Amino acid sequence: MLNSLTLEEAAAVLDACPLAVVLLDASGRIRACNHAFASLTGVVPGEGIDAPEELRKEGLLEPLLGSGTLVNWILPDGDDRWLTVESRPLAGRQGGTARFYIDVTEKLRLRKERDALRAELKLHSLKDETLTSLMNRRGLLHSLEPLVARSRRYDSPLSVIAMGLAVQQERQKLLVRISYLLRDQTRWADLLGCNDDHDFLLVLQETPRESALRLVEKLTAHLERISADAPSPVSACYGVTHCLRDDDAETLLERAEAALGEARKQRNGTVISR
Repeated sequence: MLNSLTLEEAAAVLDACPLAVVLLDASGRIRACNHAFASLTGVVPGEGIDAPEELRKEGLLEPLLGSGTLVNWILPDGDDRWLTVESRPLAGRQGGTARFYIDVTEKLRLRKERDALRAELKLHSLKDETLTSLMNRRGLLHSLEPLVARSRRYDSPLSVIAMGLAVQQERQKLLVRISYLLRDQTRWADLLGCNDDHDFLLVLQETPRESALRLVEKLTAHLERISADAPSPVSACYGVTHCLRDDDAETLLERAEAALGEARKQRNGTVISR
């Protein structure tokens, strides 16, 4: 066991600590602080310790002495700091509390920048984050636009199916399974994706609406077989549409998704064709 420190040694260790430390008496008044706390706040250590006039007048020191564990502290010069606070009771005759402050301003700034970059990356991503084998809606729109232009130019059929699952358990696992099913039931030239609600979007090249509806019948039969082995019933609603002369990629997808929304208002297994 280490020998007890003398009062002078304990004061030297406290003052050398890189963390800002302040000792409060039982009434919550500052009893002592170390050099790091003095540098942070401008408080002058010593007898009769107190906050400088500008801090005391504006009440700017109170947030550091409150009960919060994360403090946003704005200095008189406008400098904005974020500090984590740890409080420990002091044993002994005088009692009181020791409070330790860690400046996490830079850490939080970097975290905020990281989150902003992630959001921007997600905005520009063409793949779904959870179903990485499928395009997200943005990626699908990007790939669909030339197909719509080709359909309009050559009057070739182009259909879209929006498929929304109705399932109560193991949704993520089922989404992955259905994504593989859709790949198996479509052709290499067809496009598969999903929107933010994880409704599946199937773009079927050279496919009239009647053929798209027959594919829906096949998918419904597959879901019935999957449902027989699942812990809870599995079904889907469908919105089906085809490319019109005045369509672009956005209007085509919107019409399919609107048809799916209308189908959802009815019972599971409903197919709305527009």
